[in-house]
Amino acid sequence: MMNDHGRRRPCGCGRPSYRPQPPPPLPAPDLPDCHRPPLTSPVGCSGYLMQRILASGTVHRRRACYPLNLNLLPQQTRMPFTVLNVICCALPTWEEIPYCDRQGLALRVSVPLSVQVRDADGCMYSVSTQIQEELILRFHCPTNECWRGQPMVQAAVRLAGRACTCTDTECEIPLEVFIEGYLVAPCAMGRPESPCPPQLPWYPEMCR
Repeated sequence: MMNDHGRRRPCGCGRPSYRPQPPPPLPAPDLPDCHRPPLTSPVGCSGYLMQRILASGTVHRRRACYPLNLNLLPQQTRMPFTVLNVICCALPTWEEIPYCDRQGLALRVSVPLSVQVRDADGCMYSVSTQIQEELILRFHCPTNECWRGQPMVQAAVRLAGRACTCTDTECEIPLEVFIEGYLVAPCAMGRPESPCPPQLPWYPEMCR
């Protein structure tokens, strides 16, 4: 109902008149904090850790005869034996040995092997043995920085050529051997900081 002055009169039902409510405010955007380092970085916002190679060296024998001990074969096996395959069966172990050059480190590396053997009756057996090689690691940094390094050695071995026949439990087998080693140490590396995004308003401005 309208009165004489053009204003709306309150209704007589006793109910409050409906008034539209303003929309709820928008949530604040999740802006990154450039002054706080991320939790996933081990050394802060401007760096990370990686392995630094202090020394390295390799040994590659394309075809070399190594003595293999087959004494672990069962007593019922009959000679001659035929070596069919040779593979690494575990991680190599090493020990430091004296070396005259101050710019290097000498290691005696022992490589565990699994030898597949066939006897005269055609029965197949697997024998565990090992070979040894000398590995020289040449320093890539001053000697006084290499004391904190940790050696890491890995090896690969296979039979060089065809299957070999042995007439005794101790024989020499031609093998191809590849051994590589590293002297590594953890090192903090720097990286450029990412630029901060521009300061945006929390609420979009209303169009006028």
